[in-house]
Amino acid sequence: MLTYDEAVEILRELDTAPTMETIPLVEADGRILAQDANLDRDVPGFDRVTMDGYAVALDGDATIFEVIGTIHAGEDKDYAPAPGQAVRIMTGAPCPPGTTVVPIEQTDGATDRVTISEPDALVPGRHIAWRGEDGRAGDPVARAGSRLNPMVLAAIAMAGLTEVEVHRRPRVRIVTTGDEVGGTGRAGIRDTNGPLLVTLMGAFGCDVGREHAKDDPGDLRQALARAAADADVVVTVGGVSAGAKDLVPAAAASLGFEQVFHKVAMQPGKPVLVCRHPEGAFFVGLPGNPVSVIATAHLILGPVLSRLLGGWEPRWISLPIGCAWTHRGRRRLFLPATLGEGGVKPVRWNGSGDLIAAAAGDGLIDLLPGSSLETGATVRFLPYVGVRPSDHGATPPRTEHAS
Repeated sequence: MLTYDEAVEILRELDTAPTMETIPLVEADGRILAQDANLDRDVPGFDRVTMDGYAVALDGDATIFEVIGTIHAGEDKDYAPAPGQAVRIMTGAPCPPGTTVVPIEQTDGATDRVTISEPDALVPGRHIAWRGEDGRAGDPVARAGSRLNPMVLAAIAMAGLTEVEVHRRPRVRIVTTGDEVGGTGRAGIRDTNGPLLVTLMGAFGCDVGREHAKDDPGDLRQALARAAADADVVVTVGGVSAGAKDLVPAAAASLGFEQVFHKVAMQPGKPVLVCRHPEGAFFVGLPGNPVSVIATAHLILGPVLSRLLGGWEPRWISLPIGCAWTHRGRRRLFLPATLGEGGVKPVRWNGSGDLIAAAAGDGLIDLLPGSSLETGATVRFLPYVGVRPSDHGATPPRTEHAS
């Protein structure tokens, strides 16, 4: 059985050919940039005044200056004050060469001859944002492979771009499975994996479609064939283990998908299946338990999507663990955890079916088999995609059961 690291390495080596498109900046939030965005000129593009006041040409110890004109933001006037002269100036305007700026609050505000009321303000080069101090023409403000957000898009606009080249949204088609899903009797299970994956794939930046298939070979194969008709990635939920109704591997093979690997030494999510069609489409079969879906969607499906998104994927970060923890299991454990002032704390769960516990977390921590961690030890943490810190669910009071 593959280790998790081996599985991810296999996924990262798979050959793919992402496709790109050019879209307006205002439509690019959440998209993955396909090429660097570089400044087309220096920023600022001129010596820019940062305070309303006077641009004065210093003249020894003089504190009274002749005002020879006014420059507003957006005006390009060629004033060149001689020593002892000043120009009224507004925030954002080009600063005349050889002057320093005195805020209006440190003057008498006169329009003909201005008196500087605080002589300490007469220091060369004050209150000026110098040309190019934020960035030089050709410098990047965003790198290819980064996910765009409102702040970065604003920086790209400052770089002179109105459009960006981005990776096309991967077409992900989800097929949930199981006769029990949506059942109304005592043995029925509510459909949680469908909403989870549809919204999670949207947060990844995918074009998403979804249907449900019963545990019938013909029904399942037809559903998978419809999904595969226009998919970059077909994702199934359930039916990948060793039970009598675990029909997904055979159905995928019947449609020409070739197995890349099946089963990874990880908890939760061991039965995960990855296949590839000779024509390029991926097939990812996730286990059915909801925490397994959360884990494998981030840890296995995420790297698959990365192949179609120019290398973007959620990034692990190193944080201190907020409590002592021992993992006595034999498989690598990816446990839901919450962020807090003391670091990251594992959520106490009741196994891979405990969706409520997982939803109370902010992401997953990586615990090696047999590891024993003291409070403050460093662990790897992967934030959930599409979830802001502390926007998690609540855990109801738990009752201890005798073993």
